[in-house]
Amino acid sequence: MENRELSCIIDLINEAYPSLAILDSLDVWLSGTFKPPVAFIQIQGVSERGNTLTSYKIISDAGIVLHHRKKKEGGQEVYEPISTEPLRQLLRREQYSYRGKTDGLYINIDNTSFRIRSDRKDRTEITFRFEFTAAIPRPVVEKINHFEIEEDWS
Repeated sequence: MENRELSCIIDLINEAYPSLAILDSLDVWLSGTFKPPVAFIQIQGVSERGNTLTSYKIISDAGIVLHHRKKKEGGQEVYEPISTEPLRQLLRREQYSYRGKTDGLYINIDNTSFRIRSDRKDRTEITFRFEFTAAIPRPVVEKINHFEIEEDWS
């Protein structure tokens, strides 16, 4: 299930930042072997619970780290921050809901959990909680299409 969630958040970031590279490998991110500007995305499942007889509700946390590019300015290297406005505007316009383009997963973002930390020069961290409903897989049952009727009405 996490792949659908991840692809939905990747679609969200691609829509807000079309030219930004996206990284979702924790190993690569921890090793630091990537070239900014880049968005690192991680999804963490929080809970699953029954919603209706045919669906269940999944709650997950998303973490997005926007790594800023270094540029030379007056002989010094400074970080060029990536604005969070494109993402904020997109979420406000969609009323904190989003439908992924890749597989159509529809998520609702808890706007009270939406946090932006920009206290580090080299990155901006965005976290939020989101939820979606998923269908409970139903077992395949063979349907009867042909009925044999005995006609003994005596």
